[in-house]
Amino acid sequence: MRTLRFAGETDAEFRTRAERAGRIARVLADACLENRLVQRLIAEGRQTISDCVRNPTVRVEFEQAIAIGGVGETLTATKNKHWGSGPWIMPLEAEDEFFPDRITYLYRPNCLYNRRFEQRMRLKELLGRHRPLVEYAKNRYITKAIFLHRITEEQTAAIRRILGIMPGEFWRACKGKTFLDLPKRAVQLLLFDDEQ
Repeated sequence: MRTLRFAGETDAEFRTRAERAGRIARVLADACLENRLVQRLIAEGRQTISDCVRNPTVRVEFEQAIAIGGVGETLTATKNKHWGSGPWIMPLEAEDEFFPDRITYLYRPNCLYNRRFEQRMRLKELLGRHRPLVEYAKNRYITKAIFLHRITEEQTAAIRRILGIMPGEFWRACKGKTFLDLPKRAVQLLLFDDEQ
């Protein structure tokens, strides 16, 4: 026979634990229903109140990131993530925006995972036709010695000319072992001032 009781748990201990779990579930469901996006989804008929009570959308917080989604699916999706201490299951905030049909990830400024990703994207943008070098250097089987031995003189010159660094430092940046001070993306300014 299946039971929710722990081995050796008394009736009073089980009752206390069940009441606590019920209070937590109520807080999570109430917070979900107070979220502006959830209210809009309910008004549009894309979600129901009973869905929110049965499987409330929550924030699964880590030291470096936040995942927003259903409790079970979000814990499963983040079980192999290395985002520092956590997870902490927290109620959804009223202003949280998320994708209702999939898990939403929000990265904190101290998130190494996101910093490495952003740096690799920027390196690819800057390198242009030499962009495959980033994925090649990032490959976990490519050591620094192999990378330095296999790149061509043209590729070495491109790394020096475009990025102003040596190929060894480029390899470390692609691996996420160091962070470079890369030029910022160009931003389109407004041609006319909107004030009239």
